Amino acid sequence: MPALRSLALPIAVAASMLALNACSERPTSFPDRDGVIAAQAEWCAALAKLQRAGASWEHLNACKAAYPTSSPTYLRAMTSCFSRRMEAATESSPDRSQIILECNDEVAVKLNPDEPTAAQVIESRCARMARCERVPVPACKSAFSKLEGAQRAMFTTIYNATGRYEIIDCLENASCTDNEEAGRQACYKPTSDALLWFPD
Repeated sequence: MPALRSLALPIAVAASMLALNACSERPTSFPDRDGVIAAQAEWCAALAKLQRAGASWEHLNACKAAYPTSSPTYLRAMTSCFSRRMEAATESSPDRSQIILECNDEVAVKLNPDEPTAAQVIESRCARMARCERVPVPACKSAFSKLEGAQRAMFTTIYNATGRYEIIDCLENASCTDNEEAGRQACYKPTSDALLWFPD
């Protein structure tokens, strides 16, 4: 299967962490799986349309078989934004990376960063900060809550359940580092890199 790729999102914040209990054995499926598959199909259709290929696009089956780490809500919003901006681009070869960055900014402000699904990620970040940097959990949570909503969403609700699981597992189980900002970022990077699928 082609690699899942996206522009890595900026991961830097004054709060970060590790959970009190290690993650249990990895689940075989997650409750939002059907939603992710449906949103991915819409993303694939949009990419095919941009290629003026429709159902005959050579990468359509590979695209539909891919499973990104983005939440259905994020992926649908990105599909709309990316398609609109790519269609509106006047140059013959628009800068895809720049458009993704612009769409991330547009989409993140519309997402709810306070969904219940965000709670465990925050718990894990704050537990890591307490373990690795001796920052009290209440202080960590307070700092996180003061971030702009779009920033909080970038750390939590842009990801689907599979993506959040991977992030939480890393935050809870990865060793502390001499540079904890980089250590926390490393826990997000593989998942951030798999938010959007593009053909190789």
